[in-house]
Amino acid sequence: HPLLAPLRAAGHAPALCRLRGLRENATMAAFVQSSPAVLREAPVFRLASAAAVPAAATAAPSLVAAGTPALIVGAGAAVAAAASRRPARRAAKKSARFAVATATKANETTNVQEAWRKYTGSWEVHKFGGASLNDAALYKVCGELLRSESNRNGPDGNNVPTSAIVSACGGMTDELVSVVTTSILDPTEAEKKMQATAQRQIDILLELVPGKPELTDPVIANIRNDANGVLAMLTAVKLMRGVPPQMLELVAGLGEVWSAQTLAAYLQFAGEPCEWLDARDILIVPETDGGLGEKGQAIDTIVPLWEETSALLQGWWEKKFGTSGGAKAPFVIVTGFVCSTSSGRPTTLKRSGSDYSATIFAKLLGASSVTMWKNVNGVYTADPRRVPDAFCIPQLTFDEAMELAYFGGQVLHPSAMIPCIEGRIPVLVKNVFNPSHPGTRVYGRGDAWLRWDDQDDPIDPVMPVKALTSIEKIALVTLSGASFLGTHGVARRMMEALSSVSVNVILTSQGSSEHSITVAVDESQADIAAQSIEQAFSVELSRDSEIRVKCRKACSILAVIGEGMKNTTNISGRFFSALGKAKCNIVAIAQGSSERNISAVVDREDLSRALRAAHAGFTLSKVIVSVGIIGAGKVGTQLMDQLASFQLRKEAKNEKIPALIDLRGLSLEVRAVCDVDKMLLAEHGLPLNNILTGSDKVCNLEQLFAGLPKEKGAENDIRLVDTDMTAFEEFLNTKRIPHKIIVDCTASEEVADMYEGWLKRGINVISPNKKMGAGSLDRYRRLMEIKRDSEVMWFYDSTVGAQLPIISMLHDVLQTGDSISLVEGSLSGTFGYILDKLERNPEMKFSEAFVGAQAADLLEPDPREDLTGQDTARKALILARELGLELELEDVQVESIVPAGFGSATTPESWEELLAMLRSSTDDLVAAKMKESKDKGEVLRYISKIDVKAGTVTVGLRSVSRESTFGTLREYETVVQVVSERYTPTTPLVLRGAGAGSMVTASGVFATMLRLSRRLGS
Repeated sequence: HPLLAPLRAAGHAPALCRLRGLRENATMAAFVQSSPAVLREAPVFRLASAAAVPAAATAAPSLVAAGTPALIVGAGAAVAAAASRRPARRAAKKSARFAVATATKANETTNVQEAWRKYTGSWEVHKFGGASLNDAALYKVCGELLRSESNRNGPDGNNVPTSAIVSACGGMTDELVSVVTTSILDPTEAEKKMQATAQRQIDILLELVPGKPELTDPVIANIRNDANGVLAMLTAVKLMRGVPPQMLELVAGLGEVWSAQTLAAYLQFAGEPCEWLDARDILIVPETDGGLGEKGQAIDTIVPLWEETSALLQGWWEKKFGTSGGAKAPFVIVTGFVCSTSSGRPTTLKRSGSDYSATIFAKLLGASSVTMWKNVNGVYTADPRRVPDAFCIPQLTFDEAMELAYFGGQVLHPSAMIPCIEGRIPVLVKNVFNPSHPGTRVYGRGDAWLRWDDQDDPIDPVMPVKALTSIEKIALVTLSGASFLGTHGVARRMMEALSSVSVNVILTSQGSSEHSITVAVDESQADIAAQSIEQAFSVELSRDSEIRVKCRKACSILAVIGEGMKNTTNISGRFFSALGKAKCNIVAIAQGSSERNISAVVDREDLSRALRAAHAGFTLSKVIVSVGIIGAGKVGTQLMDQLASFQLRKEAKNEKIPALIDLRGLSLEVRAVCDVDKMLLAEHGLPLNNILTGSDKVCNLEQLFAGLPKEKGAENDIRLVDTDMTAFEEFLNTKRIPHKIIVDCTASEEVADMYEGWLKRGINVISPNKKMGAGSLDRYRRLMEIKRDSEVMWFYDSTVGAQLPIISMLHDVLQTGDSISLVEGSLSGTFGYILDKLERNPEMKFSEAFVGAQAADLLEPDPREDLTGQDTARKALILARELGLELELEDVQVESIVPAGFGSATTPESWEELLAMLRSSTDDLVAAKMKESKDKGEVLRYISKIDVKAGTVTVGLRSVSRESTFGTLREYETVVQVVSERYTPTTPLVLRGAGAGSMVTASGVFATMLRLSRRLGS
């Protein structure tokens, strides 16, 4: 090793110490070169990059002469091994676990195990932002979430050692900053603000921990002492007529200090062992300039002094918990954002630095994971506020996450990834309000020579671009001139000029043909950037009128990011083509040397349109949808048959029909089908075109699996297993396919109860099952709220009228500003068929027509639902709720054709019993009503009426004119007529067609599936 020669020459004996490789901070070269005195104070010093080796070798003799206690080396061979191929790297890691260094006194360095590592299991770190801690109820949510996570999967029945890093209560930091800035002009108002801010935190604490003064009084005393300390400083602010940045940092960090004490008090109130840790006493950083920075800004990384921080943490831990460890670890609540300099001055990790606090303490604790709890489900493919179809990304590498952070993605702070890269700690981004959602996992490296052995994120060829992000407010500053052609040092001089005035360059684009260099800077720095360049090139500008410095404001940067871009052709073509089709002018472009980022500068007014266009361009090329079908009965079988026909049409590539052009980029993979007893799971989709042949029989999954070609089954890993709805969902919810749809073809109340969980976990639902739309009003409201507030969808159009667009028609009428007052309809295909048969065949009995309806595949799985009118009532209630009537099924007035108390009617024996009861109790009754209607020259129909103004829904038999809309119905036709301000009673809006039977119901479901799939892709 390069260090050994000068050390041996100094006469020092070698000692063994652990090789740290690439997992330490990479700033040691500067330390060795500029601050050798630091090494004299540190018992251990680590080198982490090859760049540090030459400087260290030069400094080594003087360091040894100065009596440096120890030197641990982690460069040279480790870097060389890392740069080689992966098998060689693995061998190097195994064979080079130790490196030779020197020590003047080898026995002075002892490896004392940190006290926090003596508990059973690895630590997990959780971080909560201000939006998750806005009031007492949210503090409780976070506290209970910590308890739940700690009790989950603990080793040997014990809890998982858990620490939480907390931000200030929502808006608290801004309130504290406002206190200080207000004091410049109005100290009295600033004092009022300070008291109100402190009281807000106290009120939250008292609401969260009621009746426990022994827990709340110490916290309240601390808050009031802090507030009084701030008030004492405000006089100085008034006198100075300005706010020192160090003072601003001190005051702004109080929100985190109060927040940590509040959450710790709640956990103690809940009976948990818990302590709060003031990071200002533990986390030590080098001396820095004051100031908070901007939210989400990619500022220079503040590197902690790891050795000092670890030693202070050890001392704090031994004081609070001793050194014995134990089975049950205490909760440790840590203040985010704040820290102290090596001189003891309180400072901060700058705005949005709580994420960095979390990963710093995760590395210190040797944590197995860091979970960033946000108010979104994870890291999205784009900003959902600008791209409504954006969806959660299952997995990112740290390199992708850093690119996103640098280019404006504020879900993760840029600095936060560094400790986790050094410690190989996975970062999970999850939703505190939806903890069951898997969220986004950030782990691993992107470049092949840096990839880790335990990475499990193969590049997806279908989705080479992981995400799109943007920086909204930037300006372009361009230096151009023909005389610069072939001139050396122009770029260097330009960058030095910008650096001299502390302007951060976000993007650089250089075109030699136009002899120009363009940089993108924050719009607030545009003028000073242009002035600094003009000053640096003042001589050239005075001599050549063609040399110019131009500044273009009101621009935005749009970036597409993904590891798969390196190995995929035409990424740039698709990107720029999408922007071109959206009529977005590209002002400048740049591609990073890592090939995981392509950036374009567009006019700010075009940013939203550009984001949507690029998002569509990278997902519409081939939209894959994972489909799961629950219920292999008549509707489910028909749906699979129609999906098989769809696959055949796709393979035929018949795109001459305009309606089929939209489907050319769509792939529907039926990955799971289940019935009551069995479920069929196919990793890459069931080959339905090889299985179904247009049979009108009900599908039997065991027979279907048995008929599957053996080689096909082996290729697709198709399995037949017992039905388990949890396993069904987990299998369908694959990370490989971003879009998932569950189709509920049952009439089950239990399956309807699962919709809420599916939607929360990002799975879309299509349902011909009426039990949800006409079920409990509270459950219906919850589902509609989830649907409204998230990107997932629940479609139920086929519950009424099968493929007839009745519900979408009502939506269109209402959304265009019309007001509906009355809706009437013949919604029961069963009664439509029976009454038409009785009218045409006067000698036919009701029970005989009922048998014909069964043969025509019109009955519900339980025929009593038809006879009692409950099925029709559910359809009418679904339409009524679409019109704004908040009613329960019991509120619908229903006329039943048959008396109550039929018993079970789902087996052959009970079917005969049902027919016998119809013959004895119903045939004559219906015949009498038919005769009465005929004597009036009318016909009998089973009609639903929704009176919006009266707020009522009725269902029953009605005698109508033969020439009316209802009187002309034939067989199982469905008809709906709407009366509104635009469609009067004399000219109502009428929708009519076949609206019953498994075939048309499956067609309605399939049409909805195609419509939803196109929407997911666009």
